Amino acid sequence: MLWGEPDGGRRIVIGELWQDTQGFAFGYGHEIDAATEKGFRLLPEFPLRRGLDAPYRSGHLFATFAQRIPSPRRPDFQQILASWGVQDGDSQLAILARSGGVQLTDRIELAEYRAPDDALAAPLVVRVAGMRHYTGAGSLGEDDAVLLRREPGNAHDANATAILTAAGVQVGYVPRQYAEFVARLIDAGVPVSARALGRLTDPVDGGRWLVRLARQ
Repeated sequence: MLWGEPDGGRRIVIGELWQDTQGFAFGYGHEIDAATEKGFRLLPEFPLRRGLDAPYRSGHLFATFAQRIPSPRRPDFQQILASWGVQDGDSQLAILARSGGVQLTDRIELAEYRAPDDALAAPLVVRVAGMRHYTGAGSLGEDDAVLLRREPGNAHDANATAILTAAGVQVGYVPRQYAEFVARLIDAGVPVSARALGRLTDPVDGGRWLVRLARQ
């Protein structure tokens, strides 16, 4: 789970949500202090700073997250899932990971977890970060191949990897929570391909592009 800073828009990883044999679990993560300093307040459903080693537990998906999934009773439910690239049978966590679960009422966003040492054995779909600062999104089309360009000299993040159209126009960046392992793979010479899947049509999320990263 990520939280977007009100001023700079940087997304900070504030916790993790997962499902195991005991049900659903949520715990605040190691960046919670940095988020608190920027104005984040603990969520009402999770008022205590319980970490990943002693998480909150529930037999059902916590309301904080369940409310971010459209009701299957909606007549446009299938169309919404299709716009996110998910199937009706996908898990609730898969739906949240792909859609982001973004709402107007807070600055929370959900994304698939990948460890810093991930080898990209399974493809990863990301929501392009920083799009509002660049013009490439307007010339991008579904199924277009996109380019990845490392920026080790980036003043904000030495792990930054830019995402560009095939013509070299910047669309944005690989999201911060994946920057470390993607940079490590590219710097090691591992061939990583990237392809635009589609644009999130929900205006709450600002029409961000979905890009699929995979080892070639």
